[in-house]
Amino acid sequence: MLNDCSQEGCTVSTTGVCLLNNEVSQCPYHSGQEADASEGEELLAEPEGNPSFRSSTTLAEDNLSFIMGDRYCTMVGIVGAPDSGKTAALVSLYLKLSHGKLEGFRYADSRSLMALDEISRGARRWAAAPPEQMTAHTELKDDRAAGFLHLRIRSKDDGWPVDFLLPDLPGEWSEAMVDESRHERLAFLERADVIWLMVDGEQLTTPATRQLYLHRTQLYLQRLKEFFPNLPRIILVITRADKGSISQKTTNILLKDAADLGLNVAIQSIASFASVGNPVSPGTGIAELVSMSIGSEKTAYRLWPEAEPPSGDVRAINLSVRGTDL
Repeated sequence: MLNDCSQEGCTVSTTGVCLLNNEVSQCPYHSGQEADASEGEELLAEPEGNPSFRSSTTLAEDNLSFIMGDRYCTMVGIVGAPDSGKTAALVSLYLKLSHGKLEGFRYADSRSLMALDEISRGARRWAAAPPEQMTAHTELKDDRAAGFLHLRIRSKDDGWPVDFLLPDLPGEWSEAMVDESRHERLAFLERADVIWLMVDGEQLTTPATRQLYLHRTQLYLQRLKEFFPNLPRIILVITRADKGSISQKTTNILLKDAADLGLNVAIQSIASFASVGNPVSPGTGIAELVSMSIGSEKTAYRLWPEAEPPSGDVRAINLSVRGTDL
């Protein structure tokens, strides 16, 4: 390592950089000779750089560890056919948060603001009349890896923060799972805390397409069960509620199909956007969807004592104290 410099404040011996920006060998205040490493400390190591994210502005799966290492994150798996309203739901969620209008919640942070701004640009900029389609079709530069959006949301009731990781994926990936059994690109679903299965509500309320879309939804549930046996909770997100609400009969069919597969399914209707004068306001159901996605469902455990305590892997709570049942 280098000798100490006679110039006050110079740290060339530890950093290797001259205070006066001179070449060390030509500096009049420093001999430029190297000292024995045992006489002083070693040169400072180069500081670690911040993690760099890919150019698409969404977070790749290998970048998620930088967020998930700091705090618990709720990973949402979002699947659905093209034009089923996946991106529109994300845009509506972001816009409601950014305007402080997501009931019960407020914005706290995001590691992917540029990506959120990018996908919501079409919904924020339009002339006199709103466009037919508020969001563009999702296309990924990397056709093999999922891109995630990050949103940190605080509850207005207790102020507790929740970090959401939300994928914005092309619908073709979901269709490939159903029609071609190609599910490798959706492998992250195995680590998801909850899955949103997006279903076009307009198609479910149109007599000519209702039966087809019921069948397609059943296929999605079957494929999810087949390829990802340890599925988390599934929320059937019925989009475009501004076009009409699905009937109770349709709801019962969807729930029965899920129950027959042994799946834990709930249903939530949303309207990401709505036309002027529509009785359904934009963003309807988004806050409820967020609430349903937080945490996990409570498990009801058996209470005992019984004649014999439960054995094996059965979990139970003993409510007896000194032989007296409570």
